[in-house]
Amino acid sequence: MDLGSNPIEAFDEESDRMRYKMPKGLAVLKWDDELGPVVTAKTPSSLKVGLDPTTSMRVYGIATLGETEESQKPGFNALTFDEFRLAVYYGGLNMHLKGLPSMVFLVLEPDEDPDVYKDALPEIATQIFLNAENDEYIKMVPKLYKQIARYTQMSPEQRQASILNDPVRRAILQKLMRDGTVQSTDLEQLIFEEVGKKIDVDIVLRPLVKMGIIATGWVEGLSSEVIYLTRALFILRTISRETVKAVQSKQVPPEVAKQYIDATKKYHREYIARLRKDLSETIWVEAETLAKFMLDFDVYDILRILRSGPQQTEHLPSLLETTKANVRKHVKKLEKGGIVMRINDESGREHLLLKCNPEVVTVYPEWLIQRTIDLYNDEEIVSRQAIHYLEVLKASHPSQSLSGKIQEGE
Repeated sequence: MDLGSNPIEAFDEESDRMRYKMPKGLAVLKWDDELGPVVTAKTPSSLKVGLDPTTSMRVYGIATLGETEESQKPGFNALTFDEFRLAVYYGGLNMHLKGLPSMVFLVLEPDEDPDVYKDALPEIATQIFLNAENDEYIKMVPKLYKQIARYTQMSPEQRQASILNDPVRRAILQKLMRDGTVQSTDLEQLIFEEVGKKIDVDIVLRPLVKMGIIATGWVEGLSSEVIYLTRALFILRTISRETVKAVQSKQVPPEVAKQYIDATKKYHREYIARLRKDLSETIWVEAETLAKFMLDFDVYDILRILRSGPQQTEHLPSLLETTKANVRKHVKKLEKGGIVMRINDESGREHLLLKCNPEVVTVYPEWLIQRTIDLYNDEEIVSRQAIHYLEVLKASHPSQSLSGKIQEGE
């Protein structure tokens, strides 16, 4: 796993300062028993606001109230001062006691809302904490700072795609989609095999819990927490209905329509054949491949436009407020990935159409009901763990949600 590679692509700082509201700066702190809170990395290098010893001590004191791991759980805080505000993420007592970087904060203008970064900052901080050993994170900080504004712009499906783009979280999902449930200690071993070092499981799992993809709980008689899959997550190459509708209603020239229909029929037949031949391998290869397209913001902007129907290439620069060269570069990526087709009509105008629509899908893992019974019968999991997971699956079944909505309506 390349933990230095965040799901979001790096982008030009100057242009994005104009397009997005950027925090004044980002700082990483750790606790020193003699000096107190120490700034170990910051960006920009000239950043001074909020880094004076008095402020740092106050921030650290608020985040670390309590002396037990339970009272010092990882968490987000928003703090207001006279001339600035802070969005703060504390990594928890475990990081603190190890003498590793345990706090990341963003310095904001006094009129900015720190809650805007409530999802973005924990994910950025996670990348730092996972690379805390040997100070690997220091060179990542400027890049992560640039990415923070873009992260706040991510759509829900991009956030889900970012889970599948992370090799460790993808490996965890593969394990859970196969077996449904795993003890935390076994998961730590899986992560160790993937990363080559021990890391905080809670940090890795937090986004999955928040999205409702997994649940965690304690089972009597087991020495470690148990993780359960409640929703399977993957990306499929679906047929673009809006594109097909536009083609059938003659919104593109007939020669373009014919070439598109012939090519996409063949394309989707071959895709379905791959799924039938080896469903698991195809799903995970596609998850890794397609997630990257969805997390490239420039590519994703083109994808979103084409989801509403075919476009002439010459119209995209004005729609995207970018150059023709940029459009060509990103369209080539989509074409190489088998997502977009470029077809010229008889007049030489180039039309762009979606060959497929990459769609993030979450489904109820019904197959894991029988799988859990089989694992219990084979004595691979204990009865309490099996029973608990079956109860979790029952509680997370879509019918339960529908039943609750019906009752609320009554």
